[in-house]
Amino acid sequence: MPIICKYNSDITLENKIYNFKQILAIQSFILLARPKDIVYKSEVAKKIFIQDLNSIIERGLLIAEIPYVDNTNWLDLMSDVRSKFPYLQLGSASLINKKSIDDSLKLDLNFSMMRTWDKDLYIYSKKNNYLLIPGMKTIKDLKEAIFHKCCTIKIFPVAKKDILLDINKYNQISFVGAGDIAINDINKFKSLGYQGVVVGSKGYDGEKFDPKIFELLNIKRQQYK
Repeated sequence: MPIICKYNSDITLENKIYNFKQILAIQSFILLARPKDIVYKSEVAKKIFIQDLNSIIERGLLIAEIPYVDNTNWLDLMSDVRSKFPYLQLGSASLINKKSIDDSLKLDLNFSMMRTWDKDLYIYSKKNNYLLIPGMKTIKDLKEAIFHKCCTIKIFPVAKKDILLDINKYNQISFVGAGDIAINDINKFKSLGYQGVVVGSKGYDGEKFDPKIFELLNIKRQQYK
């Protein structure tokens, strides 16, 4: 089972990786919850967004990420989500520079994801005991990431790579698929060897959730009772 600790910063990087893998073993997907722009401008809209999250967390959602935005309103939103849902594995998505990592560290987030491979950013995250999961677009980047002992990797966009890349050749790596994936696609990608997938706009469009998410969470909750 995942290691529970009040402050994520108290956990070693190895245990953060372990937690991430354990959560995916249970849930199989990461919800990418992308707020509409109005959420960053209106307290009412922000409250509704957090209520939306609460509705699905109450049904058993274990892990989610919210795209990084370089402004104080994003920090305020993430701080509110972190405070209200302390046991949610919360991450930031689409990190692009050291500042985005520093902001994620300030919030004591559990993990972050990059769209592509950035060696310097990955090394910076490791020095700060932070779990940063890179996205891969080429075999060359994948090999460099493995050389730097990266053990959890996102393939994005996965729909263009699931035929070209046989991930089962890399059994020391945990792969996460991302890009235009729906809840109904989870079993397909699991059968290809992915540990889990990121479900974005096909799972939550900024206003409502795909009802199939609730169905899946209900099934998982029954399994782990």
